[in-house]
Amino acid sequence: MVNILLQNINKINPFLTIKKVRRTKKIFFIYGNIFILFLLLSNSIHAQNDSIPQVDLIDLTRKAFRIKEKKDTLKQKDTPVYFSVLPCIGYAIQNGISAVLISNTSFYLADTTDNISTVSLIAEYTEYKQTMVPINISIWTKANKWNLVGDWRFYDYNVFNYGLGGNTKISSKEPVSFNYIRVYQYALRRIAKNFLGGIGYNLDHHWNVLRTDPSANPNSDFLKYGYSKTTTSSGLSACLLYDNRKNSNTPIAHEYYANAVFRSNHTFLGSNQNWQSLMFDLRTYFNPTKKSKNVIGLWGIAWFTLAGKPPYFDLPSIGWDAYTNASRQFRQGRYIGNNLVYLESEYRFNISKNGLFGGAVFANAQSVSNWPDNKMKNIIPGIGISLRTKLNKKSNVNLITSYGIAGDGSRGFFFNLGEVF
Repeated sequence: MVNILLQNINKINPFLTIKKVRRTKKIFFIYGNIFILFLLLSNSIHAQNDSIPQVDLIDLTRKAFRIKEKKDTLKQKDTPVYFSVLPCIGYAIQNGISAVLISNTSFYLADTTDNISTVSLIAEYTEYKQTMVPINISIWTKANKWNLVGDWRFYDYNVFNYGLGGNTKISSKEPVSFNYIRVYQYALRRIAKNFLGGIGYNLDHHWNVLRTDPSANPNSDFLKYGYSKTTTSSGLSACLLYDNRKNSNTPIAHEYYANAVFRSNHTFLGSNQNWQSLMFDLRTYFNPTKKSKNVIGLWGIAWFTLAGKPPYFDLPSIGWDAYTNASRQFRQGRYIGNNLVYLESEYRFNISKNGLFGGAVFANAQSVSNWPDNKMKNIIPGIGISLRTKLNKKSNVNLITSYGIAGDGSRGFFFNLGEVF
């Protein structure tokens, strides 16, 4: 069965040569056995978790340094505030080793029956002299009448650019550096239960864009598409959202998320040129069986350029979604094109009875339109495993550590605060 599956994948995916098919078969065998082991382990302990006191990293820190828990006046209120902060050493494929400050603030603005609001920040400085400060905000007002969503970022960054489309090779990479500011802000109002609509503003501004080693790929798609040292995309957006997740830090079974954003950029708003895009983000969660507390999550992204010519680094690209979580086994921006489709499934389970450690196995696939014919001809699969460590049991925030492998040979570690989706 595995042989038939891999042969069919090889027919539609030129990355998987016979040698790579054999290697992929071995990888699927190893990960398949790990999945079965974790499945058996998680099923054997989930029924006992309710009677065992739960533990998080905050508890372990207090115990290690003999810190007595103080009564927090914020948590005595009817609308508690849960603050988590973690300085650590991190690693990512595109960043190398880095010093990281992770912060998550979760709170209820009006009542605990409302959806929980979150403000997440990850400040990072890497061995490649990259500085990244992304801030993600989701504020829910009383009775979930309004949802205010923000995605703000500052990057002093350098990346490898591989060219446009889904058939680019790792050997075609060229180093590029730039500074980047993103300001995405949306205001959505409730139309019906769990259903909201609204408007937003989007700004992407790149400057000091430099090809740091032009000899690496003298005829790169970056040059052919249109190379500029400064680009600005500024536009308005219309949004529709369905979201019945009570806690976006860790969604549970029978919760759904569906978001559609139409963006229209205009020169009168400061954009270099007029262009439009449409993005869908769909997620659902369910239990594998009626008695199981484990969760299976399904995630899909469809991101299309409708009209105009976006600046190169504003094109749909893996790893540049709202939380930079899609395609975690790749370098950020490994595949880029006019259109992108992404699918992922993940199985989440507990490992320790006290809730401190959990695990996950995931599989994903992505396709990016080639250039200039704009056709999707390649499917690039990926698989991986994750360790989920409870950072704050009260806001139910996990620290995610993943390792993934892709069909084109890409592989690496990935870290995230909160579930990947």
